[in-house]
Amino acid sequence: MIYIDRTCKETLYMQIYHQIKTDILQGNLKEGDLLQGCRGLANTLHVSRNTVDAAYGQLYAEGYIFPKKGIGYVVAALPKLKPSTSLKTITATKDTIDNLLPLRQEQPILYDLTNGSHSNDLFPKTLWKKATIECIEKLYTEQKLAKIIDKQGEAYLRSTLLSYLKRIRGIHCEEDQIIITCGIQQSLEYVCKILANDNRLVFMEEPGYHKATAVFLNNNLSIQTVPVDNHGLMVSCLPANQKHCMVYSTPSHQFPTGVTMPIHRRLELLSWAKNNDSYILEDDFDSELRYYAKPIPSLQSIDDNDCVIYLGTFSKALSPTIRMGYMILPRTLLSRYNEVFKDFNGTVPILNQYVVAHLIETGEYDRHVRRMNHVFRQRLECFEREFKNISSNLKLSSNGSGQYFLLEFSTAVSQDILIKKAAEQGVKVYSTMQFWQEFLSKFLFNAYYISGTFLTNKITHTNKLVCVILYHNMFIPLVITDCIHS
Repeated sequence: MIYIDRTCKETLYMQIYHQIKTDILQGNLKEGDLLQGCRGLANTLHVSRNTVDAAYGQLYAEGYIFPKKGIGYVVAALPKLKPSTSLKTITATKDTIDNLLPLRQEQPILYDLTNGSHSNDLFPKTLWKKATIECIEKLYTEQKLAKIIDKQGEAYLRSTLLSYLKRIRGIHCEEDQIIITCGIQQSLEYVCKILANDNRLVFMEEPGYHKATAVFLNNNLSIQTVPVDNHGLMVSCLPANQKHCMVYSTPSHQFPTGVTMPIHRRLELLSWAKNNDSYILEDDFDSELRYYAKPIPSLQSIDDNDCVIYLGTFSKALSPTIRMGYMILPRTLLSRYNEVFKDFNGTVPILNQYVVAHLIETGEYDRHVRRMNHVFRQRLECFEREFKNISSNLKLSSNGSGQYFLLEFSTAVSQDILIKKAAEQGVKVYSTMQFWQEFLSKFLFNAYYISGTFLTNKITHTNKLVCVILYHNMFIPLVITDCIHS
């Protein structure tokens, strides 16, 4: 029975969502059980149908339920772990590390569409300027402008960040478990040093984040890849008995495929980590950016065994130039962290820490994230709409989240040629081959750079199709594919 408390600050749809989710996790609702129809439940609870739709939509996004044609929503299965050992091993060689570096580009670049770049107009310049002035005064009053930065980061930021993460990501921890870093890569460097004496083996998603791979290889860790399917990292491909290792995963928005790991797969992964006395490195790099539903709770939020090391960043929502991230350590690792880094100082400028804390505390950061989601959604929808008119030979992969999507070709193409042709037009794109150990014909773009109407022209004596993107009232020629014929 669902109870609606209209005096509660929690929204109605989240009350419905939480109660159904609890019933599923406690076994009150079992696999295959049919949920009450949206209209019927709305009438029963005296709420709007949109409210029930939103609750069901969030449950579906997280993998708790799924639609069955002609019937409605039914409860999904939460399967048990099925271990195997189908893995690939990466060895640290000079060629391996060199291949992880960005491709050189000699041509002048007018528009950078590579992952990690940002649109200058989306940076909250006015807010940042105002907050900076206020925070300088605050630091002066607190006599901190000439102080050494705490190695874990400023208490002001860690306190405000803790409240934010509890509310947005469902994080459960204490302030002393939060460590402010210069971004995901530094967080991974810290983890490698903390676990230097053990946990020498890392399981990574295939495809996966190449810069994380570079960190692990540079720290002399052994890497074994685990394949990714439409539900993220395939837990069934992890070995059943592999003690004291690490699993690096991006469950909320897998990089680079963009898929979201559903609840049954998350529970499998946590179970595996518990049984193997291992840690999960949860890279939650752009989880806030979901266009059509509430952000999915983090893996850390359902971890009852202190085995998740949570990694976050402000680079995606604010700017990569801010160079600020954070990690949340399990309490069992705090003493080791303090021992390893006892002689270290903080690495993130105190002013930037205060500015971000101020934006969070005043609610401006929330409003900025909502604006980003609105802009990205509009640009993605525009691209999807116009993209349909180009060709059926290309598949666009997006689940309405994050800052990028994939274009997948139905036939083999030369990515080097595509990259070169785009560069000749002043547009920087890049191959996704660096994320796979084997060649796949995929091509990665940032959705937040795609914002307009397409025009098509055929290049003389070739089979290239050039798309012209309307971006801030300017036309940008962009080579899309090598295999589309007029």
